[in-house]
Amino acid sequence: MGKSSPAFQLSPLQRRIEIMRPWLLLGIYILCAAFGIWWLAIPVALVTCLAGFVQMHDTIHNALGVSKGTNDLLLSLSGLLLLKSGHALKITHLRHHGQCLSDNDPEGAPARWTLKQVFLNGPYHIFALRIASLKMAPHTRRIQLQESAATLLLLAGFILLYVFTGSLAGLVYWAVAFVLSCLMPLWASYIPHKMAARHPARMAGVRMARIWTPIVSSFAFHHLHHTFPKVPTALLPEAAKLHPGLDEEEHHHH
Repeated sequence: MGKSSPAFQLSPLQRRIEIMRPWLLLGIYILCAAFGIWWLAIPVALVTCLAGFVQMHDTIHNALGVSKGTNDLLLSLSGLLLLKSGHALKITHLRHHGQCLSDNDPEGAPARWTLKQVFLNGPYHIFALRIASLKMAPHTRRIQLQESAATLLLLAGFILLYVFTGSLAGLVYWAVAFVLSCLMPLWASYIPHKMAARHPARMAGVRMARIWTPIVSSFAFHHLHHTFPKVPTALLPEAAKLHPGLDEEEHHHH
């Protein structure tokens, strides 16, 4: 359990696509923002954050098939795309896999909340996870604090960019990332763990995964990911074809 078979390794081309996707999207966002095309820039910023989330998630599980050094670098960089510490989220996410929905699983806590609590506690939960990860893994405290400092520098840079040039590019991106983070307990924890296996929304996600696999797959195949965490997000639909009964089993287990 937890090991991917050779059938679920990314090809060299797939690996390049997975690594480049969020950064190409970021470039498109910067261009759109620079030309003031906000009706396009804002959705692109949202998709950039989601693509960054997928990359960060795959690096947490060492699923991209790259060297340890490259994996650690991508973990840090993709975390910064979300204005988060990648190494901090790795700690709480691996705890989530090891003790799923237990009292010692801060990431999974929203799955035990009411929907009202999910919305009200969202902003607080971001900081609660950051503090929890520092307590859980003092040996990675240095890199966690370095990444946290880098996020603060980015935010300061966004403010200075606006003050000196009048460009809203940084502040708008920050706002999109912040709203997405506040809603993370909903889309990354509450819905995947509460939604029935045959729920129409999840089944629609399974169908949509063929259109833009990585982002939708993390929602549609959450159950399968818990069983095979080393399978890259992009290849979860392929794994689902080989293990069609896992949805019901996994949801029944939760």
